[in-house]
Amino acid sequence: MTAVVERLLARHAACLEQVELGRLPEAGRMAGRALAAARRAGAVEVAAKFHLTLAWVELDRGRPAGSTRHLDAALPGLTGNDLARAHCLRGLHLCQHAAPRAAITRLTAAIRDLRRYGDQRWLANALVGRGIARAYALRLAAADADFSTARTVLLAIGEPDRAAMCLHNRGFVAMVAGDLPTALRHYEHAAREGLAAVRRPEALIDRAEALFAAGLVREAREVLAPAIALLDRCDRGSRIPDAVLLAARCALADNDFPAARTTADRAARTFRAQRRNPWPSNAVSLRARWAMGERPRAGRAAAECDRAGKPEDAAELRLAAGLPVQRRGGTARLRALAWLDTARRAPDRRRAVAACRAGLALVDPRTWPGAELRSIALGHALARGDARAVLRWSRIDAPAAAPVTGPLAERLRLARGQGDHDLVVHLEREIRRLSLAAPRPVPRAPVAPDGALLSFTVHNGQLIAVSVVDGRFRLHRLDPVDHHVRALRLAVETGHEDAVRASAEALDALLPPTGDGPVTIAGSPPGLPWAALPSYRGRPVSLGATPPYPDPPRAGAWIAGPNLAHADREVGALHRLHGGTVLTGRSATVEAALRAMDGVDVAHLAAHGHLRGDQPLFSSLELADGPLHGHDLDRLARPPRVVVLSACDSGLAPAFLRRGTGAVIASTLAVPDDRAPALMAAFHTALRAGLGPAAALAQAQVRHGDRRFNCFGPG
Repeated sequence: MTAVVERLLARHAACLEQVELGRLPEAGRMAGRALAAARRAGAVEVAAKFHLTLAWVELDRGRPAGSTRHLDAALPGLTGNDLARAHCLRGLHLCQHAAPRAAITRLTAAIRDLRRYGDQRWLANALVGRGIARAYALRLAAADADFSTARTVLLAIGEPDRAAMCLHNRGFVAMVAGDLPTALRHYEHAAREGLAAVRRPEALIDRAEALFAAGLVREAREVLAPAIALLDRCDRGSRIPDAVLLAARCALADNDFPAARTTADRAARTFRAQRRNPWPSNAVSLRARWAMGERPRAGRAAAECDRAGKPEDAAELRLAAGLPVQRRGGTARLRALAWLDTARRAPDRRRAVAACRAGLALVDPRTWPGAELRSIALGHALARGDARAVLRWSRIDAPAAAPVTGPLAERLRLARGQGDHDLVVHLEREIRRLSLAAPRPVPRAPVAPDGALLSFTVHNGQLIAVSVVDGRFRLHRLDPVDHHVRALRLAVETGHEDAVRASAEALDALLPPTGDGPVTIAGSPPGLPWAALPSYRGRPVSLGATPPYPDPPRAGAWIAGPNLAHADREVGALHRLHGGTVLTGRSATVEAALRAMDGVDVAHLAAHGHLRGDQPLFSSLELADGPLHGHDLDRLARPPRVVVLSACDSGLAPAFLRRGTGAVIASTLAVPDDRAPALMAAFHTALRAGLGPAAALAQAQVRHGDRRFNCFGPG
């Protein structure tokens, strides 16, 4: 080997180092200069190596034509291992050009050759590429296996950062499968293992998409901002416009209209520069301008979105601009948007309510456009003073979920992600067919036969309540109670009895009467400790629907988290009294707790809680090896029948109820360490004696003077 070739190979190694550091422009410049030097020196094989490196850099910068040009130039000079690498790059090209099946074939051949040559590093590249292609082809188990194998290879050759990226990619597979909790868990573990966002900002984009899908709009924006800056710095053009468009959608959902407009305009410019369709970005920009009070023309942009196969973008823009949305087929959301337009334009109550009912049969009333449909119907019910209708519209559930899992659900989620409108329509029709054929659960009675119901809702800022006592429905328009709730919570926390009495009586006087028997409360003002109110003291109060409890509980799991003074003593005493599984100290890990809770009648957790009021999925309890999040509960095959959270307000009650737990006993305030063990012992004794959770809690609270815990039932 000549000295010139040795120097060129050293420069090639330096180029690869820049690539690994994510410094693609620097790597490209270095490789370009070295390529010219190799040509002048007549070093054909070394020049081919630089072409191969430039092909990799150009591919990563979103310049497929330049990448192909360098790859074609490299191939005649490549042999052996380098030729296998070139075939790997061809496979990655196919992957980027939405040809996953061809990519799988090419990468499988490359993997075979790279294994033969013992090129572990490029073997990992090829496995990752094939994993992505298999994910796009909906071969999710195979994709997950590829990422797992690549991770093993990378750990073996001492590349933990890239190994963490493989773990992150397993989260991407879970997202494609619609398994958001697993996706978030993999993303979190990858970050803990040291995944360097500076080098791999695409990981942040995946994480932002997951957060946006979970409804965590602000968190998604916080992740996207540095991700886009890093992509800009690394010149990773292939991911920038999609990331910027996602940022614009997040800003629009967050009612930050100036940012939505600016960001969407940038996305449109970048899409145009890459010769890709800019109209969905234009539509987001126009919606933001209409929300800001401008009145730009929107007809052409909506029509272009239709032509581009983005009819939901078109319909949303027409709604924002006050243009008619044609009622037609399509996805459930698209039809709901059309029903919303009909409800807005309806000349009378009857037709408006009919449109709302039709739209709400298609979409969730908790999110737009379902929330606006529900609000329109509720407004008409309030205008008529119809308490039954107000109760019906305020408590309307989401449409029955189709019992679809496995390949069909995976295909639907992927089709939505890829914007394949026709396939989404076809799959939704198939899912509706299966849903209609599935057995439906018998709906629960909203209130116990001998009890009362008090249901709250807010409409246009006004707090509304409907009470049902002795079969009579009454409608109540209430004064604001938030400051009374805050005052009562503070008084209970500080233990000032005069203040507790004054606040409780003031709040009690504002609420409608509900008799003196068991009461079910729906839509309770957040954080209200009902046991502190004179009218509710000692009564079984269930927040949600009243659950049936025909049998006293038998099997129990008793779990104590760290750094909580009473926890070990409390669960130890309960275990001695009632048997079952006990976890304390280091044994109380997240995995062990999930195993212990699965299928038991009662799970009791004494641990520090961390509340995420806006998103129960991210509320948590502190266990020995870290937090047990709400989304971790999705791993429970059989949720506990009753859960007791002997913790400060953890916010986990909704997450347990969502999984199917019948009742959750939880505090809305800080829990004094010295009082919890006796209160909990009395509660469990009453429960074992055959009382329902709400009645057992009421009895224990009267006996021990507690006002902090509530009983949450299925809502």
